[in-house]
Amino acid sequence: MPTPHLMLFDLYTGGHHGQYIRQLVEYWGANDLPGRLDVVVPAPFLKRHPDVQQIAEAHAEAGVRCVPITEPVVLRSEGARALVHNDREHGRLLRKYVGQLRPSHCVCMYFDHIQLSLALDLRFSFPLQLSGIYFRPSFHYRTFSASTGEVKDRLKQLRKRLLLSAALRNRHFTHLFCLDPYVVPYVKARHRHVETVALPDGVTPRPALLSRSEMHTRWGVAADRRVALFFGSIAARKGIHQTLDALRLLSPEHQQRLCLVLVGAVNDAEKERVDEDLQRLRRETTVQVVVDGRFVEEEEIQGIMQGADLVLLPYQRHIGSSGVLVRAALASVPVLGSDYGLVGEHLRRRKLGLPVDATSPPALASGLRHWLTHPDRFPFEAQEARRFARENTAERFAETLFHHVTGAIQQTTR
Repeated sequence: MPTPHLMLFDLYTGGHHGQYIRQLVEYWGANDLPGRLDVVVPAPFLKRHPDVQQIAEAHAEAGVRCVPITEPVVLRSEGARALVHNDREHGRLLRKYVGQLRPSHCVCMYFDHIQLSLALDLRFSFPLQLSGIYFRPSFHYRTFSASTGEVKDRLKQLRKRLLLSAALRNRHFTHLFCLDPYVVPYVKARHRHVETVALPDGVTPRPALLSRSEMHTRWGVAADRRVALFFGSIAARKGIHQTLDALRLLSPEHQQRLCLVLVGAVNDAEKERVDEDLQRLRRETTVQVVVDGRFVEEEEIQGIMQGADLVLLPYQRHIGSSGVLVRAALASVPVLGSDYGLVGEHLRRRKLGLPVDATSPPALASGLRHWLTHPDRFPFEAQEARRFARENTAERFAETLFHHVTGAIQQTTR
């Protein structure tokens, strides 16, 4: 039987991309999976994530290697033209490196931006299976309880459904991995020729380096205050401005009982406005504000989560999953977050906290009042949160993907 040869393909360098590839490389090497694993990423990816290169080299005997894309990768910012350009760029480079390496199976780590090429002209002359991780399905959001049903949303969902259908008809495509488990039945019912799999959102459980009291000491939290944590990118799309506006709507009594901790980098384009909002908050309220704007290492994150009494996820109509939600569940900390999309549905179904209209500062302020006044009545179940966290570990993420992909490779190579 020929040796299975798997290729991971990703053109993005930031955010979760390094995290997921690292988890797959670690799992492959630790479990000594049969065959070869090529990680095809832009050269800047390996500079930004040197740990991935180091882990691959440590597992070279297990058949792992990184293959850098040395030519410039030109990806544009959001917009209709940018989406088409980025899809074509993904298709161009995928065609090139699959042709050079000739793997048995290639996993497109960001399926969302390869769909157009799959639908149009991406074909290979040798036996190849393709699969992909679908991050941002949203056409099923209309079935969620917080769906707005706006015309522009319905048109966008129609476009997504048509593009997905065309992409999944590609003769090489075999497996669609979805980080949103609620979309899986929808896709399965309409595309039976492709195996659709719910993929855990992998987070590596790590022990907290500092205890809750030690984190409070580091932050200088007053003894009579409760900590609401805003973690990650401090940006408009994450709801920072609505959050700061909401705090000004609280009564002086509630403000006096609250400490807001911001951990993460501020988007350069928004730094001036965020600074102005923070200065205004300090002038007009008695809320204690702690800002930690540095890059936080992976090993620190769990201690930060456990130092919080509440995690804020006021994403602005965010599509897709949230690693912060998994980390909060792992720390058994309730969440006040957006009622929209997958995050809102997880909060409701899994009882991880309170979903509200995060675009509305009054709605966020109402949620904060509820938490400050009646913490024992806040909709959070610690046991269910721990179950949710166990379902979304790095090991389960990698195990699920490789179980389906390597099994498919073995079937075709017999």
